[in-house]
Amino acid sequence: MEFVFVLGIGIIISCFSWLAIPLSCFISKMEDEKVCQQCDKNDGCFARKKSRFFRYDNMNAWMLVSFLKIRKQCPNVLDCSLKNKVYCFISCIILFLIPFWSEGMRLTGFLYGTAAAALLFLSIVDWNTQYIPLETSGIILICGLVRMFADLSNWVDYIIGLLAVSGFLCIFNRIATPVLRKRYQGEREVDGGMGDGDIKLMAATGLLLGWKLNFLALAIGCIAGSVIHLILMKVKGSDRQFALGPYLSLGVYITMIFGEQLVGWYLDMTVNMMGIAPV
Repeated sequence: MEFVFVLGIGIIISCFSWLAIPLSCFISKMEDEKVCQQCDKNDGCFARKKSRFFRYDNMNAWMLVSFLKIRKQCPNVLDCSLKNKVYCFISCIILFLIPFWSEGMRLTGFLYGTAAAALLFLSIVDWNTQYIPLETSGIILICGLVRMFADLSNWVDYIIGLLAVSGFLCIFNRIATPVLRKRYQGEREVDGGMGDGDIKLMAATGLLLGWKLNFLALAIGCIAGSVIHLILMKVKGSDRQFALGPYLSLGVYITMIFGEQLVGWYLDMTVNMMGIAPV
């Protein structure tokens, strides 16, 4: 009975995955300002309004909200094929259910499953557009807040998780930006070594996972991104610049399922290599 209830929630949540590919097409159109300038509704378009605290270069940071608000009026909103919708839907259900296998029918399993659905959604969008919808990071942040209040005795670990990795990435960005600008010298626009969306994502996942597991997720994501993208560059001739969000999402998801086991395995291996007798 519990599984049927969880499956029902997973089906409801997975329905939103259908919007990932249409949203990607919408953002791609929005990036081309010439397309929007030809629209008679461009001046008052909600998707072009700058939010006060979160903003991108030429569009509202609340991408999913913008898409849902104007999708019936905007000529740039395109639908995707039923086959792609089904692929997204089935993948989302599977990713939602797997955390219940590792965590059991507990609150943590539900929070991880919901975060997994958001990670899949943002990965599809970021892969196609190199933008991470702010709403997806917000969903993960809410899951982190719920977990922190459910485990309030360890609230310090969650707050450190919120700040540790994201703070490290902010410092990295500050250092990398002038270096990259000097390196490319106007050949292409450089905003930094890592996008703001990636930093917000790792802040949200840090609150959900805690700082130790979030550093592990960052390491797995960066290694996976480096290896896979090098292969894509060799095989498909992909550009050097790539979306890091999908790889970070992969690292976070692997950490949600196997994080504690990986940390335990690493500590045991370190102890054995150093010849320290277990206590």
